[in-house]
Amino acid sequence: MAHILLLEPDALIAGSIKSYFANAEHSVTVHSDPQSAVSSADAKRPNLVITELQLAARSGVEFLYEFRSYPDWQDIPVIIYTDLLRQQVELYNESLTELNVKACLHKNTSGLAVLLNSAQQLFVHAKV
Repeated sequence: MAHILLLEPDALIAGSIKSYFANAEHSVTVHSDPQSAVSSADAKRPNLVITELQLAARSGVEFLYEFRSYPDWQDIPVIIYTDLLRQQVELYNESLTELNVKACLHKNTSGLAVLLNSAQQLFVHAKV
């Protein structure tokens, strides 16, 4: 069982992801703002971070720069799960590579099964 930190501003999407991952026996801590997500990771180290790029307080990329600034969190895999169009995400490609993002999935083309499969592949590599 893995622990996932989910940063998702849409409560319905967050609830769906949490429920779907719970059915696969993973725990999910949901946050809608970056600061509470950082505090949560500090309290309980996640095995995976899933984040939207469009956040109210700051962008998902800004969150990831802060998240990666902590030495203990350098190796935690990150999946972007976003509503942004591919062309919009391409503007962040250099940053996402620098931040060691493992996958970038688009909500309109990648359902929860694809998200879970991507996460489980990362868990296999990390031996979670």
